Amino acid sequence: MNETFHAIAAKYKDEIVQTASELIQINSQSLHEKELAEYVAAKMRKLGYDDVTVDAYGSVFGTVKGTGGGSSVMLNCHMDVVDAGDPARWKHPPYSGEIAEGRIWGRGASDTKGTFAIQLYVPVMLRELGMLPKGDIVVAGVVAEEIAGFGAMMHTKENRMLTDYAIVGEATENDISIGSRGRCCPYITITGKSCHASLPHVGHNPFDYLKKLLPELDTVQMGSDELFGSSTMSVTKIESSEKGTNIIPNEVVVYIDYRQTGDDSEANVRAKIQAVLDRIQVPGVSAKVEILYFPLTTYTGVDGEGYQGEYPFTVSAEEPYIQQAKAAIEAAVGRQIRTKPWAFATDTGHYTAKGVKCLGYSPAEIKLCHTTEDSIDIAMMEEGMVGYLAVASALANNES
Repeated sequence: MNETFHAIAAKYKDEIVQTASELIQINSQSLHEKELAEYVAAKMRKLGYDDVTVDAYGSVFGTVKGTGGGSSVMLNCHMDVVDAGDPARWKHPPYSGEIAEGRIWGRGASDTKGTFAIQLYVPVMLRELGMLPKGDIVVAGVVAEEIAGFGAMMHTKENRMLTDYAIVGEATENDISIGSRGRCCPYITITGKSCHASLPHVGHNPFDYLKKLLPELDTVQMGSDELFGSSTMSVTKIESSEKGTNIIPNEVVVYIDYRQTGDDSEANVRAKIQAVLDRIQVPGVSAKVEILYFPLTTYTGVDGEGYQGEYPFTVSAEEPYIQQAKAAIEAAVGRQIRTKPWAFATDTGHYTAKGVKCLGYSPAEIKLCHTTEDSIDIAMMEEGMVGYLAVASALANNES
C-alpha cells in the first residue's frame, strides 16, 4: 500500500466528506445547476486552482498545472441530479447531506457528488505532497448529463477542454469501468392521409405501413462487441396525430430505444432503419427516420438541442493505459480490483469520440443510483481517495 497516499487521504477525509455533504444539500436538477456551479467554482478558487472557467453552458472546469511534459488528465463528474421524488420515502431527507451510519445520504450522493468531492481535492492533495505530476489535471463538473449528456457533448463538440485521459466518476464500487453501452432514440414518422374511419378507402392509413414495419425491424442486423454482446432495439412508444378512435390519422410516430454496442454509431443505426423503410411499399403512405433531439435551455440561458441518449464507449481490459491504471490503484490500495462495464449510458462516449482515453472509477455503488437509498459509504470514499491519487498521478506522468 502507498502509505503516503493513505496518510494524506486520512488528513483530508473529514473535509472531503463535508464537501460532499454540502454538494448534496444543493438541489441541482438538470438545467438548474447554477447554485452548485457557483459553489464548485468558489471551492476551486479557495483551494488554489491555477485556472477556473465556467463555460457558456454552465459547466465548470478547474485546472491545476503540472510540472511540464506530461499527459493531461480530466477528472469528470456531472453536477446535475434526478428528481428526488416523495421525500417521505427517504430514510434521511433527500437534500440533507446527512452524515450517519458511516455514510453520506441524499440525492446525488452516489451519482455523482460523493465522487466529485474527491475529485475536487485530488490535485490539492498531490500538490501538498510535492507530487504534482508532469501533466495538467483538469477537474470538470458538467451540466445536464442526466437528461442529455449536454454539457459533455457541447464542450467536446467545440473541441474545448479536451485532455489526453479522462476518469469519469460514475459509480464503479472502486473497480475500473471499461465500457458503457450507448443509447439513441430513432423515431419513424409514417405519413398517410386522414379520413373518417367509416370510409377507409378515401384515405391512406399509416397503420397499414406500421403492420409491415414492426416485423421488418426484427431483421435489422445488430452491432456487437466482446464486452456487451449485441445491441438491442425495442419499440417503446407509438403516437397518433389524431385523438379520436374513429379517425384514420395523417401520421403515426414510432419511437425506438436503441442500445448501441460495437459499430452501431448514430449514423449506422439510422442507415439500418432507413434500409428497412426503403423495402416497405404501401400506396399513399411514406415514412422517414430521424434521431430524437429535444430543445433545452441551460441555467445560463443558452438554448440548445439535447441528445436523447449517449455515445457508446468500450476499451479492452488489456489496453496498456487500463493495465497501468489498474496496477497503480492496486498498488496504492493494497488489493486486487476488477475491470467491468457499466450497465448504463455515461458521458464517456463523447470523450472517446474525440480520441480521449477514458476509464471509470468511483467509490459509489451502482445499486443506489437514482433510488431513495441514495448514499455513499465513507470508508469506500477513503479508499477511493487513495485510488484517485494513484491513478491520476500515474496517467498524468505519462509522456505527452
